[in-house]
Amino acid sequence: MLSAQDFKGVYGILPTPAKSGADRWDATDTVDLDETARLTNKLIEDGCSGLLALGTTGECGTLTEAEFEAFTDCFLATVDKRVPALVGATTLGTHDTVRRMRFLRDRGADGTMLGLPMWQPCSEEQAVKYYASISEAFPDMAIMVYANQHAFRFAFPPSFWSAVTDAAPTVTSAKFASPATYLDCLAASKNKVNFLPIDMMALAFAEQSPDTMTALWATAASMGPQPCVALMNAIEAKDLDRAGDVTRDIAWANETFIPGGDLAEFARYNLQLEKMRFNASGYCNAGPIRPPYDVVPEGYAEGARECGRRWAELVEKYSSVGAK
Repeated sequence: MLSAQDFKGVYGILPTPAKSGADRWDATDTVDLDETARLTNKLIEDGCSGLLALGTTGECGTLTEAEFEAFTDCFLATVDKRVPALVGATTLGTHDTVRRMRFLRDRGADGTMLGLPMWQPCSEEQAVKYYASISEAFPDMAIMVYANQHAFRFAFPPSFWSAVTDAAPTVTSAKFASPATYLDCLAASKNKVNFLPIDMMALAFAEQSPDTMTALWATAASMGPQPCVALMNAIEAKDLDRAGDVTRDIAWANETFIPGGDLAEFARYNLQLEKMRFNASGYCNAGPIRPPYDVVPEGYAEGARECGRRWAELVEKYSSVGAK
Protein backbone atom coordinates (compact mmCIF):
# COMPACT_ATOMS: atom_id res chain seq x y z
CA MET A 1 0.00 0.00 0.00
CA LEU A 2 1.17 3.52 -0.76
CA SER A 3 2.57 5.26 2.30
CA ALA A 4 2.88 9.01 2.76
CA GLN A 5 6.53 8.79 1.75
CA ASP A 6 5.71 7.05 -1.55
CA PHE A 7 4.00 10.10 -3.08
CA LYS A 8 6.52 11.89 -5.28
CA GLY A 9 6.44 14.09 -8.35
CA VAL A 10 3.41 15.23 -10.33
CA TYR A 11 0.02 13.55 -9.95
CA GLY A 12 -1.94 14.45 -13.06
CA ILE A 13 -5.73 14.57 -12.91
CA LEU A 14 -7.64 13.29 -15.93
CA PRO A 15 -11.03 14.29 -17.27
CA THR A 16 -13.34 11.52 -18.34
CA PRO A 17 -13.28 12.07 -22.11
CA ALA A 18 -16.77 12.31 -23.60
CA LYS A 19 -18.07 11.34 -27.00
CA SER A 20 -19.90 13.80 -29.23
CA GLY A 21 -23.46 14.17 -28.00
CA ALA A 22 -22.64 13.43 -24.36
CA ASP A 23 -24.21 16.76 -23.40
CA ARG A 24 -27.69 15.54 -24.40
CA TRP A 25 -30.09 14.31 -21.69
CA ASP A 26 -30.73 11.06 -23.58
CA ALA A 27 -27.07 10.20 -24.18
CA THR A 28 -25.84 6.75 -23.22
CA ASP A 29 -22.40 5.15 -23.38
CA THR A 30 -20.71 8.57 -23.34
CA VAL A 31 -17.10 7.66 -22.45
CA ASP A 32 -14.53 8.02 -25.22
CA LEU A 33 -12.33 5.04 -24.38
CA ASP A 34 -9.88 5.60 -27.23
CA GLU A 35 -9.12 9.10 -25.96
CA THR A 36 -8.99 7.81 -22.38
CA ALA A 37 -6.23 5.36 -23.32
CA ARG A 38 -4.36 7.89 -25.48
CA LEU A 39 -4.40 10.59 -22.79
CA THR A 40 -3.41 8.17 -20.04
CA ASN A 41 -0.38 7.03 -22.03
CA LYS A 42 0.52 10.60 -22.98
CA LEU A 43 0.48 11.82 -19.37
CA ILE A 44 2.80 9.01 -18.28
CA GLU A 45 5.13 9.55 -21.25
CA ASP A 46 5.30 13.29 -20.53
CA GLY A 47 6.38 12.86 -16.94
CA CYS A 48 3.48 12.30 -14.55
CA SER A 49 4.62 10.23 -11.57
CA GLY A 50 1.07 9.24 -10.69
CA LEU A 51 -2.49 9.70 -11.95
CA LEU A 52 -5.81 10.62 -10.34
CA ALA A 53 -9.20 10.03 -11.93
CA LEU A 54 -12.92 10.41 -11.31
CA GLY A 55 -12.97 13.47 -9.10
CA THR A 56 -14.86 16.66 -9.97
CA THR A 57 -12.92 17.13 -13.21
CA GLY A 58 -13.63 13.48 -14.02
CA GLU A 59 -17.38 14.17 -13.82
CA CYS A 60 -17.77 11.39 -11.28
CA GLY A 61 -21.20 12.68 -10.31
CA THR A 62 -22.67 12.50 -13.82
CA LEU A 63 -21.48 9.08 -15.02
CA THR A 64 -23.77 6.08 -15.03
CA GLU A 65 -22.49 3.01 -13.25
CA ALA A 66 -21.75 1.31 -16.57
CA GLU A 67 -19.75 4.36 -17.67
CA PHE A 68 -17.86 4.43 -14.37
CA GLU A 69 -16.87 0.81 -14.86
CA ALA A 70 -15.97 1.19 -18.55
CA PHE A 71 -13.73 4.19 -17.88
CA THR A 72 -12.08 2.55 -14.87
CA ASP A 73 -11.41 -0.67 -16.78
CA CYS A 74 -9.79 1.22 -19.65
CA PHE A 75 -7.83 3.63 -17.45
CA LEU A 76 -6.34 1.02 -15.11
CA ALA A 77 -5.57 -1.43 -17.91
CA THR A 78 -3.75 1.35 -19.76
CA VAL A 79 -1.76 2.44 -16.69
CA ASP A 80 -0.82 -1.22 -16.14
CA LYS A 81 0.99 -0.45 -12.85
CA ARG A 82 3.54 1.84 -14.53
CA VAL A 83 2.67 4.63 -12.06
CA PRO A 84 0.39 4.77 -9.00
CA ALA A 85 -3.25 5.23 -10.01
CA LEU A 86 -5.94 6.40 -7.58
CA VAL A 87 -9.55 6.41 -8.74
CA GLY A 88 -12.43 8.31 -7.16
CA ALA A 89 -15.24 6.39 -5.50
CA THR A 90 -17.21 9.25 -3.97
CA THR A 91 -20.97 8.68 -3.89
CA LEU A 92 -23.98 9.75 -1.84
CA GLY A 93 -23.42 7.09 0.82
CA THR A 94 -21.13 4.47 2.31
CA HIS A 95 -22.77 1.43 0.71
CA ASP A 96 -22.37 2.72 -2.87
CA THR A 97 -18.79 3.76 -2.14
CA VAL A 98 -17.99 0.27 -0.85
CA ARG A 99 -19.44 -1.24 -4.01
CA ARG A 100 -17.29 1.02 -6.19
CA MET A 101 -14.23 0.34 -4.04
CA ARG A 102 -14.65 -3.40 -4.57
CA PHE A 103 -14.65 -2.78 -8.31
CA LEU A 104 -11.49 -0.65 -8.07
CA ARG A 105 -9.73 -3.23 -5.94
CA ASP A 106 -10.57 -6.02 -8.34
CA ARG A 107 -9.28 -3.96 -11.29
CA GLY A 108 -5.95 -3.22 -9.59
CA ALA A 109 -6.24 0.39 -8.45
CA ASP A 110 -3.56 1.44 -5.97
CA GLY A 111 -6.11 3.38 -3.99
CA THR A 112 -8.86 5.95 -4.15
CA MET A 113 -9.21 9.71 -4.11
CA LEU A 114 -12.21 9.85 -1.81
CA GLY A 115 -14.46 12.72 -0.83
CA LEU A 116 -17.24 12.77 1.74
CA PRO A 117 -20.80 11.70 0.90
CA MET A 118 -22.46 14.68 -0.75
CA TRP A 119 -26.15 14.76 0.21
CA GLN A 120 -25.76 16.63 3.48
CA PRO A 121 -22.68 18.09 5.19
CA CYS A 122 -20.92 15.73 7.60
CA SER A 123 -20.00 16.54 11.17
CA GLU A 124 -16.39 15.86 12.10
CA GLU A 125 -17.41 12.68 13.92
CA GLN A 126 -19.30 11.46 10.85
CA ALA A 127 -16.41 12.30 8.53
CA VAL A 128 -13.87 10.42 10.64
CA LYS A 129 -16.19 7.42 10.96
CA TYR A 130 -16.75 7.38 7.20
CA TYR A 131 -13.06 7.18 6.36
CA ALA A 132 -12.48 4.68 9.17
CA SER A 133 -15.14 2.37 7.71
CA ILE A 134 -13.61 2.46 4.22
CA SER A 135 -10.16 1.89 5.70
CA GLU A 136 -11.43 -1.13 7.62
CA ALA A 137 -13.14 -2.56 4.54
CA PHE A 138 -10.10 -2.12 2.26
CA PRO A 139 -6.95 -2.41 4.40
CA ASP A 140 -4.62 -2.74 1.39
CA MET A 141 -5.82 0.29 -0.59
CA ALA A 142 -4.49 3.78 0.08
CA ILE A 143 -6.99 6.59 0.63
CA MET A 144 -6.24 10.09 -0.63
CA VAL A 145 -8.70 12.35 1.16
CA TYR A 146 -10.31 14.68 -1.35
CA ALA A 147 -10.14 17.72 0.94
CA ASN A 148 -12.20 20.16 -1.12
CA GLN A 149 -13.98 22.42 1.35
CA HIS A 150 -16.33 23.95 -1.25
CA ALA A 151 -17.48 20.65 -2.74
CA PHE A 152 -18.00 18.76 0.50
CA ARG A 153 -19.01 21.65 2.79
CA PHE A 154 -16.54 20.50 5.42
CA ALA A 155 -13.50 22.43 6.65
CA PHE A 156 -11.07 19.48 7.09
CA PRO A 157 -9.52 21.17 10.18
CA PRO A 158 -6.39 19.97 12.02
CA SER A 159 -8.56 18.14 14.57
CA PHE A 160 -10.00 16.02 11.75
CA TRP A 161 -6.52 14.97 10.61
CA SER A 162 -5.51 14.07 14.15
CA ALA A 163 -8.55 11.84 14.55
CA VAL A 164 -8.61 10.30 11.09
CA THR A 165 -4.97 9.15 11.17
CA ASP A 166 -5.74 7.22 14.35
CA ALA A 167 -9.03 5.78 13.09
CA ALA A 168 -8.17 5.16 9.41
CA PRO A 169 -4.58 3.95 8.92
CA THR A 170 -4.94 3.71 5.14
CA VAL A 171 -5.41 7.49 4.88
CA THR A 172 -1.90 8.36 3.72
CA SER A 173 -2.40 11.40 1.48
CA ALA A 174 -4.70 14.31 0.81
CA LYS A 175 -5.61 16.40 -2.22
CA PHE A 176 -5.12 19.68 -0.43
CA ALA A 177 -5.12 23.39 -1.20
CA SER A 178 -4.39 25.78 1.65
CA PRO A 179 -0.82 26.76 2.56
CA ALA A 180 -2.25 28.68 5.53
CA THR A 181 -3.16 25.48 7.41
CA TYR A 182 -0.54 23.17 5.92
CA LEU A 183 1.85 22.97 8.88
CA ASP A 184 -0.96 22.65 11.42
CA CYS A 185 -2.57 19.79 9.49
CA LEU A 186 0.79 18.12 8.92
CA ALA A 187 1.55 18.20 12.65
CA ALA A 188 -1.94 16.97 13.53
CA SER A 189 -1.49 13.98 11.23
CA LYS A 190 1.83 13.14 12.90
CA ASN A 191 3.42 13.21 9.41
CA LYS A 192 1.38 10.14 8.43
CA VAL A 193 -0.36 12.05 5.62
CA ASN A 194 1.27 13.58 2.54
CA PHE A 195 -0.64 16.81 1.83
CA LEU A 196 -0.36 17.32 -1.93
CA PRO A 197 -0.90 20.95 -3.03
CA ILE A 198 -2.15 22.20 -6.36
CA ASP A 199 0.68 23.21 -8.71
CA MET A 200 0.05 26.94 -8.11
CA MET A 201 0.62 26.51 -4.35
CA ALA A 202 3.48 23.99 -4.45
CA LEU A 203 6.24 26.53 -3.89
CA ALA A 204 4.42 28.01 -0.87
CA PHE A 205 4.23 24.52 0.64
CA ALA A 206 7.87 23.75 -0.15
CA GLU A 207 9.03 26.99 1.47
CA GLN A 208 7.30 25.95 4.69
CA SER A 209 8.38 22.31 4.78
CA PRO A 210 10.86 21.38 2.04
CA ASP A 211 11.35 17.80 3.26
CA THR A 212 7.67 16.83 3.30
CA MET A 213 6.46 18.60 0.13
CA THR A 214 7.34 15.78 -2.25
CA ALA A 215 4.40 15.74 -4.66
CA LEU A 216 1.75 17.98 -6.18
CA TRP A 217 -1.55 17.48 -7.97
CA ALA A 218 -2.48 19.21 -11.21
CA THR A 219 -5.65 19.27 -13.24
CA ALA A 220 -3.56 21.45 -15.54
CA ALA A 221 -1.57 18.33 -16.43
CA SER A 222 -4.35 17.46 -18.86
CA MET A 223 -3.22 20.46 -20.88
CA GLY A 224 0.33 19.04 -20.76
CA PRO A 225 2.23 18.25 -17.53
CA GLN A 226 5.56 19.72 -18.65
CA PRO A 227 5.34 23.00 -16.65
CA CYS A 228 4.30 21.09 -13.52
CA VAL A 229 7.14 18.58 -13.99
CA ALA A 230 9.60 21.46 -14.36
CA LEU A 231 8.27 23.00 -11.14
CA MET A 232 8.51 19.77 -9.20
CA ASN A 233 12.01 19.10 -10.52
CA ALA A 234 13.11 22.53 -9.27
CA ILE A 235 11.55 21.94 -5.85
CA GLU A 236 13.17 18.53 -5.56
CA ALA A 237 16.53 20.11 -6.43
CA LYS A 238 15.93 22.79 -3.73
CA ASP A 239 16.28 25.39 -6.48
CA LEU A 240 13.58 27.72 -5.19
CA ASP A 241 14.60 30.56 -7.51
CA ARG A 242 13.91 28.31 -10.50
CA ALA A 243 10.70 27.12 -8.83
CA GLY A 244 9.66 30.74 -8.46
CA ASP A 245 10.17 31.38 -12.16
CA VAL A 246 8.01 28.39 -13.11
CA THR A 247 5.37 29.34 -10.55
CA ARG A 248 5.11 32.82 -12.07
CA ASP A 249 4.65 31.28 -15.51
CA ILE A 250 1.88 29.06 -14.16
CA ALA A 251 0.23 32.08 -12.50
CA TRP A 252 0.34 33.96 -15.82
CA ALA A 253 -1.37 31.08 -17.61
CA ASN A 254 -4.08 30.98 -14.94
CA GLU A 255 -4.75 34.72 -14.82
CA THR A 256 -8.04 34.40 -16.71
CA PHE A 257 -9.14 31.03 -15.30
CA ILE A 258 -10.78 31.85 -11.92
CA PRO A 259 -13.75 34.15 -12.64
CA GLY A 260 -12.88 37.47 -11.04
CA GLY A 261 -10.45 35.65 -8.75
CA ASP A 262 -13.49 34.41 -6.77
CA LEU A 263 -13.00 30.77 -5.75
CA ALA A 264 -16.58 30.43 -4.52
CA GLU A 265 -17.85 31.51 -7.94
CA PHE A 266 -15.34 29.19 -9.63
CA ALA A 267 -16.69 26.28 -7.56
CA ARG A 268 -20.08 26.71 -9.29
CA TYR A 269 -18.49 26.08 -12.70
CA ASN A 270 -15.42 24.03 -11.81
CA LEU A 271 -15.67 21.04 -14.10
CA GLN A 272 -17.03 23.05 -17.03
CA LEU A 273 -14.12 25.46 -16.97
CA GLU A 274 -11.59 22.66 -16.58
CA LYS A 275 -12.87 20.80 -19.62
CA MET A 276 -13.01 23.98 -21.67
CA ARG A 277 -9.38 24.83 -20.98
CA PHE A 278 -8.31 21.24 -21.69
CA ASN A 279 -10.00 21.34 -25.09
CA ALA A 280 -8.58 24.77 -25.90
CA SER A 281 -5.04 23.68 -25.09
CA GLY A 282 -5.06 21.03 -27.81
CA TYR A 283 -3.37 18.48 -25.54
CA CYS A 284 -6.44 16.29 -25.20
CA ASN A 285 -10.00 16.02 -26.46
CA ALA A 286 -12.03 16.06 -23.26
CA GLY A 287 -15.22 16.33 -25.32
CA PRO A 288 -18.49 17.96 -24.31
CA ILE A 289 -19.63 18.43 -20.71
CA ARG A 290 -22.22 16.06 -19.31
CA PRO A 291 -25.46 17.61 -17.98
CA PRO A 292 -26.58 19.24 -15.81
CA TYR A 293 -23.25 21.07 -15.50
CA ASP A 294 -22.99 22.05 -19.17
CA VAL A 295 -24.03 25.68 -18.59
CA VAL A 296 -21.47 28.45 -18.04
CA PRO A 297 -21.42 32.22 -18.68
CA GLU A 298 -19.60 33.00 -21.91
CA GLY A 299 -17.18 35.39 -20.20
CA TYR A 300 -16.09 32.62 -17.84
CA ALA A 301 -15.82 30.18 -20.74
CA GLU A 302 -13.57 32.51 -22.73
CA GLY A 303 -11.36 32.97 -19.67
CA ALA A 304 -10.94 29.21 -19.48
CA ARG A 305 -10.16 28.95 -23.18
CA GLU A 306 -7.55 31.71 -22.87
CA CYS A 307 -5.98 29.77 -20.00
CA GLY A 308 -5.74 26.72 -22.28
CA ARG A 309 -4.09 28.74 -25.04
CA ARG A 310 -1.57 30.24 -22.61
CA TRP A 311 -0.82 26.84 -21.11
CA ALA A 312 -0.06 25.48 -24.56
CA GLU A 313 2.65 28.14 -24.82
CA LEU A 314 4.13 26.95 -21.52
CA VAL A 315 4.11 23.34 -22.70
CA GLU A 316 6.11 24.37 -25.75
CA LYS A 317 8.50 26.37 -23.57
CA TYR A 318 9.11 23.60 -21.04
CA SER A 319 9.33 20.91 -23.70
CA SER A 320 12.34 22.57 -25.32
CA VAL A 321 15.83 21.23 -24.76
CA GLY A 322 17.14 22.06 -21.31
CA ALA A 323 13.87 23.59 -20.08
CA LYS A 324 13.32 20.91 -17.47
